[in-house]
Amino acid sequence: MSKQVLFIGLDGSTFDLMDPLMTAGIMPRLQQFIAEGVRGPLETTIPPITPTAWVSWMTGKNPGKHGVFEFLLRKKGSGGLPDVPVSSAARDGAPFWDVLAQCGKRSIVTNVPCTYPPAIQNGLMISDFLTPRGRRDFTSPPSLLEEIESRFGPYQLYITEVYSPGNIDKILDQLFAELEYKTKVNCYLMDSYGWDVFATHYWGTDRFQHELWHVLDESHPFFNRKEHDEHVGRIHEYWHQVDATLGELFDAVGKDATVFMGSDHGFGPIKKFLCFNVWLLNEGFLVLKRDAMTRVKRSLFRLGLTPDLAYRSAMKLGLAHLRLSVGVTNRSSLMKLANSLMLSLEDVDWSRTTAFSKGNYGQIYINLRGRETNGIVEQGGAYERVMAELTKKLRALTDPATGEKVIGPIWRREDLYTGPHSEEAADLQFLPADMTNKPLGTLDLTSNKFITPVYGNSGDHRMHGILLGRGPELRGGIRVDGARIIDYAPTILHTFGVEIPPDMDGRVLEEIFTEEHMRRNPVRFSNTDARLDSSGAETMTEEESEEIRQRLRGLGYLG
Repeated sequence: MSKQVLFIGLDGSTFDLMDPLMTAGIMPRLQQFIAEGVRGPLETTIPPITPTAWVSWMTGKNPGKHGVFEFLLRKKGSGGLPDVPVSSAARDGAPFWDVLAQCGKRSIVTNVPCTYPPAIQNGLMISDFLTPRGRRDFTSPPSLLEEIESRFGPYQLYITEVYSPGNIDKILDQLFAELEYKTKVNCYLMDSYGWDVFATHYWGTDRFQHELWHVLDESHPFFNRKEHDEHVGRIHEYWHQVDATLGELFDAVGKDATVFMGSDHGFGPIKKFLCFNVWLLNEGFLVLKRDAMTRVKRSLFRLGLTPDLAYRSAMKLGLAHLRLSVGVTNRSSLMKLANSLMLSLEDVDWSRTTAFSKGNYGQIYINLRGRETNGIVEQGGAYERVMAELTKKLRALTDPATGEKVIGPIWRREDLYTGPHSEEAADLQFLPADMTNKPLGTLDLTSNKFITPVYGNSGDHRMHGILLGRGPELRGGIRVDGARIIDYAPTILHTFGVEIPPDMDGRVLEEIFTEEHMRRNPVRFSNTDARLDSSGAETMTEEESEEIRQRLRGLGYLG
């Protein structure tokens, strides 16, 4: 039998959550898998965002090469305003399954983020939750969708339920349904079609932690003992079902296959939001227009008429679900209404603004002449002065409530990224000193205060996810350190003895393989870059793009 590799993506998975579950006996198959294989933390991308990380995973490249820095892609001259949602058409660089196709290997890829519209050189593909609603073209070949739905019913691409008091069972209902449906499809495809690589993605593990982290975390400000006691049993049942799902997939491929697992980032609690456009406004980097309407909105903003107030009010009324349902069904009118009443980047006087923030986790862009539509900061000395002033002020930031520093590491874009897309990155990128503080980019100006208590999601991303592996050529019962998400693509290629393209930034994780394997199979490099031609890929309509923007905003993702 030819070599087979199974990769299971458990979005957002973290040992911080799963280790206690294994200790409690809730995830025995995972515990056994780890005892027999390789385990380690997996460093994600900066920013630790789902599309950025998964594209880095599949291409082995840093974002400066593949061009995906966020859920939304900024075009030159956008002035910081939202642009098109990320898609496979915007991804630069071939995924590892297409590199394997050049060697005659066949792949099946299901539900991996940033694979819509689907394109695969040799195999089958089902795209992900970034597919516009109503589209039926998310499988390759197109006939695969009808084949699946005739057996299992309508394909379950989306998870839509969000937390509000009393809504936990509805969230868990969807999470259980995703596990059951996608696993049936995966097992059917594994059994019905030949393949060398099978890569699948489960989104529910991420959504659970965003919405329900606080139910298990007694230190979280949202923790409610009654809510915990009522739901902890079913929550443990969910994670036990995740474990059973893993076991079903392990059993489907057998001991001769190599099985990898990974997550795009880790997870942990969030307790405070940081709104950096408010900070930039207070510090004079971002300046508002002087017209009458903006002055009215600024006055209302000072009085507290903000998205923060609207959402907190909805939470108290048990209407948090409207962040999804209203946003999706009344897209354009809702945004026009919000912009007419609340401050946004549309109210910025770009002729006097030197910097603005766009995106989650800490990104600041300079209003650079020649790059932004109304840029005023000149390249060279002026740019460096603004960068130096921002960096100095960021390093000095403290939380008035605790006196502790707010900002951890700070990078210029050239510190992090190399490649043709590097200039599309934020000029300054940073992370909080305490990751329970999240720089929030869901809207331009979410609150009239820089630091506010968290609302909505109670958990969010961390810099280290999970790396797990078991197979005939892998070492057993060991822990490895220093792995990065960009290392997975070259490592999977090496598992097949395939040469590594020279433009991959990741390395083969030689330390996870047995000495005998490495002696017989030294790492080899090709002379051909892993490039991708997406020029013929179909693009989304503006209505479809707006639907995805609103859906991501409702889920708390949109930056």
